Amino acid sequence: VLAGTGVKADFCLRARGNSMINARIMDGDIVFIRKQDMVENGEIAAVVVSNQSEATLKRVYYYQDKALLILKAENPEYEDQIYSDEQLNEVHILGKAVAFQSDVK
Repeated sequence: VLAGTGVKADFCLRARGNSMINARIMDGDIVFIRKQDMVENGEIAAVVVSNQSEATLKRVYYYQDKALLILKAENPEYEDQIYSDEQLNEVHILGKAVAFQSDVK
């Protein structure tokens, strides 16, 4: 639980890079994650893709009828990551981002 907020989280990640800046998540922010293996379309999740060594934060869009998963950054400089059919086995949602904490600079 994040002190003083009532936010219930299972673990934290430190954001790196600028792929989520339009969601106000900046490089170095602490992101609080609640463990769950699926999120609603448009929610931000911590995701691991089998060929990557680190989790990534992205907005998740899943279309079951098309067997299609799209991971979207919150920065137009980044292309969508699109997975379909057998590729879906490579993508694992760790949990939903429920809060973040930034240092005052």
